[in-house]
Amino acid sequence: MKKQFIFIMSVIALLTVMPVVLASNYVGNANSGKFHYSDCNAVGKMNPNNKVYFNSRDEAIAAGYIPCKRCNP
Repeated sequence: MKKQFIFIMSVIALLTVMPVVLASNYVGNANSGKFHYSDCNAVGKMNPNNKVYFNSRDEAIAAGYIPCKRCNP
């Protein structure tokens, strides 16, 4: 019963976050203060806890993030 509850809560949490992740074109790193295109190689190496999602370049810049020099978003 406890495992089923944990599974259901995990699915609910995933469904809550999923639209934000899928709609985001940019991913910021809270640790480095840089933002990237969502398909940049640096995003794959990023700690998931440091990921911050943005819908636009302007939104990332307004939040104080600077563009990645690799993918140049």
